Amino acid sequence: MTKNNITLITGGVGSGKTHQAMALAVAAQRKVYLATAPSNLDPEMDAKIVAHQGERDETWTTVEEPIHLADAYRSALQLPGQVILVDCLTLWASNLVFSQADPTAPLEEFLTLLSRTERQTIIVTNEVSLGVIPADAMTRSYCKLLARINRQVAQIAAEVQLMVSGIPVTIKGDR
Repeated sequence: MTKNNITLITGGVGSGKTHQAMALAVAAQRKVYLATAPSNLDPEMDAKIVAHQGERDETWTTVEEPIHLADAYRSALQLPGQVILVDCLTLWASNLVFSQADPTAPLEEFLTLLSRTERQTIIVTNEVSLGVIPADAMTRSYCKLLARINRQVAQIAAEVQLMVSGIPVTIKGDR
């Protein structure tokens, strides 16, 4: 049985993952928001980032890092805060694919840090492999990478929640 304090929240686009993650963190007096979204992707994504930023008050410290997640997580562990919220693995995987970096070393480094931390950590990701098989090789490669990341983080996590239409369904753990 896993003894850490890691919660993975997964689900489809717009299912309420970030809202649920923030609700789980709300009781902490100090929180760290580790954002993986690169800025200037497109106007719609930029608006979503601004909206998420507006949901965080002065109890949050924001760290933005689109590629070097392990380094950012290690830095977040040094910041004052009871909770680290990683939002999200979906964009991190995409950033790795588009940077054409080999994801093996960055993923292993992040997983090692997760498996050793005692800090409450809430991680947001998407389930992208529940639908049709993508037609192009790059998208299939991305889906395969994200599925691998999600499986490995879920294995480490003490709790996994699946968001369905805004409703959290616990699929691992006892919340």
